[in-house]
Amino acid sequence: MPEKTWTFEAGDLVPDWLMRQTNCVLRFGRDAIVVESNNEFQIYPASAMDADDTMVLAEIIDQDIDAEIEHTMPIKAHTAPRSMSLN
Repeated sequence: MPEKTWTFEAGDLVPDWLMRQTNCVLRFGRDAIVVESNNEFQIYPASAMDADDTMVLAEIIDQDIDAEIEHTMPIKAHTAPRSMSLN
């Protein structure tokens, strides 16, 4: 199966096909590239990350209710941008 690739800008909502959420809103904290390959998602930053940078941010809707996040497939997060040779 060929790879599928999506790009997201910082502030974009994380789609439900990537992560389902209950009682929270998920947004990308930085520009990101998502690759689907071999029944797995891989998330790469579009540019170099600092140690304290966050790829995905969660905003809790109701502080009195537990928030839940579920991956739809395994996710491998990377801290280095995707190699140009892989694009």
